[in-house]
Amino acid sequence: MMRKVLLSLGLAAGLAGGALATAGSASAATFVPGGVYPSIQACSDAGNAGFPQGRWVGFYCQSLGGGQYELWVQPTY
Repeated sequence: MMRKVLLSLGLAAGLAGGALATAGSASAATFVPGGVYPSIQACSDAGNAGFPQGRWVGFYCQSLGGGQYELWVQPTY
């Protein structure tokens, strides 16, 4: 009996792990790092510069502390 329960739990964990592994695959909603900038203004300027070039469809800047910001972009696929 205990063996069946453990086998069922192992199978369920494997399926859940597989689902999580594929959930991060590239899609239009996925943001990827685009660079680190010395200020929020520089990050925002870089993010806005990508729109006319058609490089991405969205972006945001995340504070890394110490006055640095990481640009995250939503590429066009």
